[in-house]
Amino acid sequence: MLHPESFPDSAQDAAAQLRQQLAAAAEGADSPAARDAALVVFRRHLGRIQTHVRETFEQGELPGLAAARMLAGLTDGLIAELYQHAVASIAAGPGRRAAGRSGRMTIAATGGYGRGVLAPFSDIDLLFLTEGRPTAQVERIVEFMLYFLWDLGLKVGHATRSKADCMTGARGDHTVRTSLLDARRITGDAPLFEDFATAFRAACTEAGAANYIAAKQAERANRHRRYGDSAYVVEPNIKEGRGGLRDLQMLYWIARYIFGSSTMSELAAPEGPAGGMLTAAEARRALRS
Repeated sequence: MLHPESFPDSAQDAAAQLRQQLAAAAEGADSPAARDAALVVFRRHLGRIQTHVRETFEQGELPGLAAARMLAGLTDGLIAELYQHAVASIAAGPGRRAAGRSGRMTIAATGGYGRGVLAPFSDIDLLFLTEGRPTAQVERIVEFMLYFLWDLGLKVGHATRSKADCMTGARGDHTVRTSLLDARRITGDAPLFEDFATAFRAACTEAGAANYIAAKQAERANRHRRYGDSAYVVEPNIKEGRGGLRDLQMLYWIARYIFGSSTMSELAAPEGPAGGMLTAAEARRALRS
């Protein structure tokens, strides 16, 4: 059985370990490791990530939120290495000349994963962000990565969108807008992601908060009708029911939309973007909840 000390806590160190194992699997070859050999390496690495986080948590060395952050960070490293492996494999594979230019792309986490927390067995929500229409090379990289992740047994929520597609989708659908609020770059073209993030924040400011708040309130009302419109049901749905996780997240999303804040402590700081909207005690209570 693996023990916590046998696997690095640092995402960078874990990714470096994975990189070394991939290089060993391709030793003596002029190209990256074959897919089947690479899949074995990635599958073993993923198993070690999951075992390490679980055992560290179960031994009381990490609270739940810290464990979820560790799992997200280690998963970031795996995805970043998979991206590099996909690029190298396609560049070395048949049909590389026909694929043409690569095009600009960045891979971002969205949803809860974008917030840097990942529960065991949760979906991994990914945005493959492009500058314009995806090139053939970009499409091959996305396809390579998705099939690889599925073969690893991971549940992946995904979208491939240009910057313009993201802005159009966010204007027309508050669910898309909410997902993009927490978008966080994992790997790929950093300036492309920064351009998108700046444009998205400006669009949110220009649109104003009233319609977004009304949409989230309507969403909450529908959810409560479905899962129980009382905080005192005998068997509550602690994620979707009244007073559950989604209600806390709704408050977080509205605050993030209006103030750009990402933590409760920012809302409590007098010098913060919300001007001390919460007291320190309220921020601590929200975090514990």
